[in-house]
Amino acid sequence: MRFVTAAQMKQLDELAIYTYGIPSIILMENAGIACANEVVKRTKSKRAKIAIFCGIGNNGGDGFAAARHLHNRGYQPTVFFFQKPEKMKLDPQTNFNILKKMQVPLVYCSEDTQWENLAKTLKSFRLIVDAIFGTGLTRPVLEPFRSAIHVMNHSRLDIIAVDVPSGLNSDTGEVMGVCVRAKATVTLGLPKKGFSLKKAHRYTRRVVVADISIPTEVIHQFYDFDVKD
Repeated sequence: MRFVTAAQMKQLDELAIYTYGIPSIILMENAGIACANEVVKRTKSKRAKIAIFCGIGNNGGDGFAAARHLHNRGYQPTVFFFQKPEKMKLDPQTNFNILKKMQVPLVYCSEDTQWENLAKTLKSFRLIVDAIFGTGLTRPVLEPFRSAIHVMNHSRLDIIAVDVPSGLNSDTGEVMGVCVRAKATVTLGLPKKGFSLKKAHRYTRRVVVADISIPTEVIHQFYDFDVKD
């Protein structure tokens, strides 16, 4: 198995977008579908309540897309988000606005959030999706994300991480102060370098590599191997 650094994955994404003309929102859509598929595999009831924690970047946008697909399949997602819509990047903002029009429950989280109350709320949920941080995390996790991760980890619910468990440095496998302990990690495009280290396994657990439609030609520009092998 070949692993990529965060910088390499960013280059792969940019090649797909700018050289091959694949809109970035399509990559986000495919990430959301892959995450939703993993949730479906792990939940028996189609009416299950799913808590989706969405950060301030594209990882959060992946979570928004996953919420839409889960809603359309009959699940009951609630999205906990950390950035006001007007400050979001275009792709996450687009997916957020769709959720708003669909009347999917949206809960804004900040440093003023009563985390004890949120922890009690999670008791009625079946599963958590972690879409707070992706490969870009290189500094210690700060509030309010730190409290959110603590609440997620202490909920006793299975957690599915999108791309990287939030709090894990995807290059080094180091925990940046606090880290989501996922039951499964749906990593996008290619597995990340930090996943190859034993110390990261307790946080990633089962790693599912999701095809988000990056052309094989793009990948071959980095590696001389057949990705089908």
